Amino acid sequence: MADIDPKLVMKLRAETDAGMMDCKKALSDAGGDYAKAKQLLAERGLKKSDKLADRAATVGAIGAYVHNGRVGALVELACNTDFVANNAEFQTLLRELAIAVAAFDPKYVGKDEIPGQILEQERKKFEADLQGKPPQIAEKILEGKLEKNLYSQTCLLHMPYPKEEEFKGTYGDLVKNRIAKLGENIVVRRFVRMELGR
Repeated sequence: MADIDPKLVMKLRAETDAGMMDCKKALSDAGGDYAKAKQLLAERGLKKSDKLADRAATVGAIGAYVHNGRVGALVELACNTDFVANNAEFQTLLRELAIAVAAFDPKYVGKDEIPGQILEQERKKFEADLQGKPPQIAEKILEGKLEKNLYSQTCLLHMPYPKEEEFKGTYGDLVKNRIAKLGENIVVRRFVRMELGR
């Protein structure tokens, strides 16, 4: 590896939570270009999380959050081993997801759970916007509109993570980030939200 400034490695590590050697390799592969190295780490992390997604997540934990005794949430988060289920990073993720369920009242974990009837109703709302567009462009436009108007409003994993100074992306991106960091598949199985009087 080329001579890389250790301060740059430490900065990249602090911003990405990637391992020291991964940061050094990314900086080396990017020829010392910090922005490019950060992009490389993001791509490598997503590739790693995609590979791990095939592993069965049969262990995990249930996390709870109650706000002022009025709103509460339970979330089941699965992983591959007890070691990761008891890890502080995993437990923090579990708490963040429970807080999100209590705060944002999602209806589904992901878009695959949305009933076909609801999806069809939403699709019909945007038919006029797709008139005269080539099929592949129309499909991209439709997917973008569904993401903005349905998925990000009703699906936990599509909702934007609110603390942008800590992590920029959706809750689904946050889960993928933790998969890459912890080296195990992590799956949000289900959640329940209760509100006093409702």
